[in-house]
Amino acid sequence: MPKTPAPKAKPPKAAHPRAKSDVGKRAAAVRTATNTSTMAAAALVPVDKPLTTQQRAFVKFWAEGDTIPNAMARAGYNDQPSYGYRMAKMPNILALYHEEKRLYEEASQMTRKKVMDMLLESYDMAKLMSEPATMVSAAREVGKMCGYYEPTKTQVNVTLNGQVNVAQLGRLSDEELLKIIEQGAMNDPQSALGHTPQLEE
Repeated sequence: MPKTPAPKAKPPKAAHPRAKSDVGKRAAAVRTATNTSTMAAAALVPVDKPLTTQQRAFVKFWAEGDTIPNAMARAGYNDQPSYGYRMAKMPNILALYHEEKRLYEEASQMTRKKVMDMLLESYDMAKLMSEPATMVSAAREVGKMCGYYEPTKTQVNVTLNGQVNVAQLGRLSDEELLKIIEQGAMNDPQSALGHTPQLEE
């Protein structure tokens, strides 16, 4: 007859269960913690806020040239890179990142100018050897260093003026609508009705 494994023993209960006052203290601490759930909130973190050891490791790996997801993995974070991108917006993280980057450049005796010179030299060599693919590659890297491939930030402001105008047009009589059409003022129906728009100063 085969042996059945012994049932797993339950872990012992804590000798001192968390007191209700401890739960209240923890909840109060969580409520006062800085919210970093969005990029905008992460950018508002105070620059003098101390970093955790895990955050310091993340910054070190990021400054060495790792991508944000790789730096997060090496620092021991989970597989959610969104937190890494939010951390990259935090002023306290950026301050240490720029310092680490500067130290790394000093140690390697490498500057942006030296890298740019090397890329331009490789572009010229590829041009002499008639290697267009290498020329394009060097030009692409120069463009990246100059920031030409940075994503453009487009801000869209939505106003309710369009809805207000549609609502106003819905309340107009047929005669008033006909007057607007005749005057050709579809872009500014208020002026066609004799209303003067308020100018913002």
